[in-house]
Amino acid sequence: MTDYKISNNLAPQESNAFSFNEEEQHFAYSDYKIEDWLAFVLFWLLAITVFSQFVSRYVFSAPLGWTEEVARYQLVCLGFIGACVGIRKNTHIFVALFHRWLPKQVSVNLYKVIAVCNVLFIAALAYFAWQIMPLLHIHKMASVALPISVLYGVIFASLLIMLLRSSQYLFSIFINPQQLCDQNSSASCD
Repeated sequence: MTDYKISNNLAPQESNAFSFNEEEQHFAYSDYKIEDWLAFVLFWLLAITVFSQFVSRYVFSAPLGWTEEVARYQLVCLGFIGACVGIRKNTHIFVALFHRWLPKQVSVNLYKVIAVCNVLFIAALAYFAWQIMPLLHIHKMASVALPISVLYGVIFASLLIMLLRSSQYLFSIFINPQQLCDQNSSASCD
């Protein structure tokens, strides 16, 4: 969780967004999890699909009928898999308006309540996706002979990954609430 508290405490020379330190930049395959690789592969599949649509339509004047629908479904899947990455890294946008004026312990407790609400909300979404999948199995995509439930299967799998990652975060802040204080440099959870 990065918020205003970190950026307000930086010295002017440290706040330059364009200053790079080579020691901080490193690449390790272990930094990337399954949802990162799924998003990477799906992004390039989407790029290939859109490029083939562009070439077939504007170069050969013979558009491929399946590319528009498949690209739309790939984009939906990419959005959900990208949300898995955002939940794992805890980089989703949140509103920290009242967080500035709350006492630090109340703020930490508020983060815990928000984490519980996130887990409950994602669990409800996963439950509804599970309920919808069998109902949509009889409906086929317009241009490809696949049931629409395949799309909801990817959404359901993404929601399960999100549920796992948000549950991991929830347990980590209940076991070690000091990590919230470490992330917010001006907070002292005494």
